[in-house]
Amino acid sequence: MTKAPSPPFPWMPVSLLGLLTIVGYGTWFYAFGVLLDPILDDTGWSEAWIVGSFSATGLLGAAVAPVAGKLIDLQRFRPALAATGVVGAVGFGLASTTDSLAVFIGGTSAGGAALGAFAFYHVTQTLAVRYAPRAPARSVGVLTLWGAFASTIYIPFTAALVETGDWRLTMRVLGVIAGVALVGLAVALPTTPTSETEQTPSRGLAFLNDPSARRHAIASFAIGITIGIVLVYQVTIMTSAGLPLATAAWLAGARGTAQFIGRLPVIWIVERVGSARALRLSYAAIALGVGFLGFSGNPLVGLGYVVIGGIGIGAMSPIQGIHASEIFPSDRLGQGMGSMSLVMGISVAIGPVMAALIGGGSVRWVGPAVAFVAAVIAVAAVDKRRPLVQVS
Repeated sequence: MTKAPSPPFPWMPVSLLGLLTIVGYGTWFYAFGVLLDPILDDTGWSEAWIVGSFSATGLLGAAVAPVAGKLIDLQRFRPALAATGVVGAVGFGLASTTDSLAVFIGGTSAGGAALGAFAFYHVTQTLAVRYAPRAPARSVGVLTLWGAFASTIYIPFTAALVETGDWRLTMRVLGVIAGVALVGLAVALPTTPTSETEQTPSRGLAFLNDPSARRHAIASFAIGITIGIVLVYQVTIMTSAGLPLATAAWLAGARGTAQFIGRLPVIWIVERVGSARALRLSYAAIALGVGFLGFSGNPLVGLGYVVIGGIGIGAMSPIQGIHASEIFPSDRLGQGMGSMSLVMGISVAIGPVMAALIGGGSVRWVGPAVAFVAAVIAVAAVDKRRPLVQVS
């Protein structure tokens, strides 16, 4: 019997999802760091309130992520994308025109949470897998290469807008771009193929009754703690170890380049060792990199953190998506990945708080120690099998 030819790879839908990822992460997640000081200088608002609301927005977006995943499973993602574009444009536009801190927080929280819930990787990776069910590793790998440019594009673009005008104009421009892009993508993206074994999505977190899904959730929670500590304290840890601020900041920025490099061989690695082993390797690289971070007073040691840790963090995101596509059945993949996004969102927020409470003034040592232990737990928690959850 002649084997049926494989369908062509869906380059156009996956590329459109890459654009969605860039806009989703860039509009507020990456732009916020550039906008913070101009907002504070112009308004005199409390930095604690602004930064706190940004963190709370991330948690709110993560909390809604399972809903977004369920809408994908029910083939209702296009109206959700269009609504997200409208909410983002209106929310950021409102925040850019007000002199009220409460209105600003409300507008940015609505826009940022909508993007976090409906335009982050748990959405775009799920859709990429649904568009290419016979090539999930390749589709997720291509998508995340697009996504790697989100900070590269949006951080300098936001800075240029601020220098040309001010933070208010910048927020309006970013909001309009997000609105137009998401509404346009909602129209342009085709309906995803329907699973031959379509089922009614399980309620709540019922699919976590499967041991493989539980282990994936534990691993995601643990590595989220590690990532949260690294994102918040990496520069502080390096300067406390003796590096000049400029050198520490340069190394932190260089980690982004290492992350991109880490994504390049993902498809090749997964095809040869499987997603579970590849995921453990990425977590182990993060753990080793964090170990270097604790002794980064020497620039060469700091470079070890950048290269090893950065490659591990870069590879982690696509491999998590590929691994999830093997754990969760295709008709419930959106809900499963949305729930994992919620788990990681909570742990990323918890990690820095844990390090601060435990470490006090010695966060230089406690931060890397907690992050290292959490990463090792993540390595151990990844299921060694290649399971497929079947939840009734």
